[in-house]
Amino acid sequence: MELHPIIETARDLQPLISQHLEEGERRARLAPEVVAAVGEAGLFRLFAPREVGGLEVSLPVALAVTEIVGAADAAVGWYMINSARPSLATAHVPEPERAELYAEPNRNFGNSPLPGGKAVPVEGGYRVSGQWPLVTGCEDAKWCGLGGIVMAGDAPRQVNGRPDIRYFFIPTAELDIEPTWQDSAAMRGTGSNAASVQEVFVPEALAIGASTPLLIDRPVFRQPPSLLFFPIGVAIAFGVLENALEREVDDLGSKVSSFSGQSMRDQAPIQELIANSDAALRAARAGHVEAMTAVWDVAQTGEEVPLRLRAQVYASSYYAVDVIRDTISRLYARGTRAAFQQGHPVERALRNLHAIGFGLEAGRMFQHSAGRVLMGGEPLVPVF
Repeated sequence: MELHPIIETARDLQPLISQHLEEGERRARLAPEVVAAVGEAGLFRLFAPREVGGLEVSLPVALAVTEIVGAADAAVGWYMINSARPSLATAHVPEPERAELYAEPNRNFGNSPLPGGKAVPVEGGYRVSGQWPLVTGCEDAKWCGLGGIVMAGDAPRQVNGRPDIRYFFIPTAELDIEPTWQDSAAMRGTGSNAASVQEVFVPEALAIGASTPLLIDRPVFRQPPSLLFFPIGVAIAFGVLENALEREVDDLGSKVSSFSGQSMRDQAPIQELIANSDAALRAARAGHVEAMTAVWDVAQTGEEVPLRLRAQVYASSYYAVDVIRDTISRLYARGTRAAFQQGHPVERALRNLHAIGFGLEAGRMFQHSAGRVLMGGEPLVPVF
């Protein structure tokens, strides 16, 4: 794998991120020190264009950085991937408007690509109204990328036989943010509050659709956002499980059973639990990294990534999420009772990994299409 300096930067940030993890959970929003440090390091700009100070890292590097950060705090990793989706979209934005989006280049983006808005065409752009129940990092962002449907009267406008779904860049100052995340039980630091707008004007240049021209034509921007957003998010789960497994090994290695007087380390069921957990993490990670690396190798040639390779990425993404979620559940159920305490790394990992799995569940249709493609069929989703 490419030895990009951002990987070492991410490792250097782990102590600071870990130090403020509990503060972020109490606030239901990342600590300001963490947001500032991560932004200054460039981690919110992994996929931003170089023209605005972005890093445009390779997919293997993005996976590595996201896993490292996720091991320190899953919420920070979630901020990062939710900044990646808008960053990719800025390659479709003309230079003056793109410069405005990055006027404060270290800021994260808020993000909710689900089409919660309705947009009415007007001269020069759209009037957007809508509600989005989960907008990660919106309170810390200057801009949010929000999904919506362009309307033609009372029905969605059609483009090539499909609804005209757009990704709208809207200033956070225009949003009505409702602090719903205070009551969340998992991924608390993500500050994924509800947001709404009413009749906000969005210029055409900041309304990105399937037919919007690509203005920065380089490998990472040519790929469908779904081929990057969901699969890179899986790396957070790798980091969360790795951290929880390390803690469980420490706990079990020093514990003696109060029933048998035998070291937990010497009990066959515990040995099997740890061996299988370690193998599950390594196998899921290796398969996923292999698939993403193969996609990146083709993308750099300028050739279109074959459907079969895309299918393998989606398949490995959802397989990995399912395996990791099952693995942490077994660690929690069969490990030490210390994990039942709120805030224990295994308890936190249990909550967060189930929440990450739920967050990626919206794209489960890509796994189904992957199976169809691997059997020689065509994908069922329009952008695969």
